[in-house]
Amino acid sequence: MSNTIRKRSSAIHNAQGALFLPTPGFHLFFWFFLVVIAIFVFFPQLWMINTAFKSSADTFKFSFFSNPTLINFKNVIKNPRIIMYLKNSLIVSLSSSFLATFVSVFAGYSFSKYRYRGRKSIMSLVMMSQAFPQAVLLISIYLMMKRFGLLDNYLSIILSYITFTLPVGCWTLKSYFDQIPDSLIESARVDGAGTLTTIVRIILPLAVPGMISIAIYGFVWSWNDLIYSLTLITNVNLRTLAPGLQITYLGEFQSNWGNMMAASLFSSIPVTIMFIFLQRYFISGLTSGAVKG
Repeated sequence: MSNTIRKRSSAIHNAQGALFLPTPGFHLFFWFFLVVIAIFVFFPQLWMINTAFKSSADTFKFSFFSNPTLINFKNVIKNPRIIMYLKNSLIVSLSSSFLATFVSVFAGYSFSKYRYRGRKSIMSLVMMSQAFPQAVLLISIYLMMKRFGLLDNYLSIILSYITFTLPVGCWTLKSYFDQIPDSLIESARVDGAGTLTTIVRIILPLAVPGMISIAIYGFVWSWNDLIYSLTLITNVNLRTLAPGLQITYLGEFQSNWGNMMAASLFSSIPVTIMFIFLQRYFISGLTSGAVKG
């Protein structure tokens, strides 16, 4: 009897294994689309790097790394405007990232651990802001900043970037705080810790990966933005990197693509360094904080 059961279970197991065994056609299908996706993802980056090492005469020649030169990188580094744009972008991106993370911590904690009237409605309104196109919101934000006299000011784009980072930050950290047991907070209160002390000394150390993921998200959003910084800031000395590069190297009648690509590579260094050192926290924050909520 037992031998019969074993044979049947073994047959079922083998049938299930055969059912999920990849066929040669599946392998061909998988590798074909993997190559296609890789081409779409990496070929533009390869072309950008290739153009950055080309001279002006070879910019439009279809060749890869033939006669490479560093003249484009030298021109970018010697251009004082690019250094100024880089400094402005660092100020704006770091400020908006820090402030968005700071507000998201307290908003997410409030949504997670407190029960009050209108909580769910406020949470829904926060997420609904993501449903509107950025161009539509730009009109209202521009009129608002003009009314308060904040145009041509760092504060205008910092507040705009915070607006777009908050919905993702609030919900991600809310999901993070939902996983922290209420008994831990109650124990802190029994020991005499106030609300602020509990958040700073107990809650925040447990939510570091989630906070870092939101900080990176806000930084990258601010760093790569073009339309808001181009619209809200018209003072040349206050422009950030994305509109600064466009105005400097892309013209109506002539464009310096070699310098533009070199400057683009140069501008990607801060984001690359950030991901190298913080990718572990970033991935942990996204995977752990987005499980519940």
